[in-house]
Amino acid sequence: MRLLAFFLLLAVVVACSSYGSAGANRTDERPDIGRSGTEFMEVCSSIDAEWNQNPDRIRNDASCLGWVEGFADGFTVHDELLGVPRTDRIACIPHKVTTIQTVRAMKKYISDHPEKAHRPTRYVVSLALAQAFPCKAGK
Repeated sequence: MRLLAFFLLLAVVVACSSYGSAGANRTDERPDIGRSGTEFMEVCSSIDAEWNQNPDRIRNDASCLGWVEGFADGFTVHDELLGVPRTDRIACIPHKVTTIQTVRAMKKYISDHPEKAHRPTRYVVSLALAQAFPCKAGK
């Protein structure tokens, strides 16, 4: 089921990114959530802020939540498909953890380690997931 959700989310992300690139030069102005931890923070900055219906805010929140859900699912599915024992996994995200909780963990890690924020997002958030959700032996 998670694999199906991952592929559906991936299709939505690809469709949305194709739609966004059809616009004139506006795409060049937007941060790329996958480029660096710094740009991740820029896109995901409003996740815990008071809600409003600003179109840019809605787009950023949707991009952030979709990217994080897809990354976390892909991270988990990779180990599951390869049969990596739980004790050898980098991170073990409990099923009860929400996407917003995962975003908070990633934002906290980047805030606590600004020297790594320039690195590719996949690297920085992998470290964030490993710190926030370590795999415990025997579980």
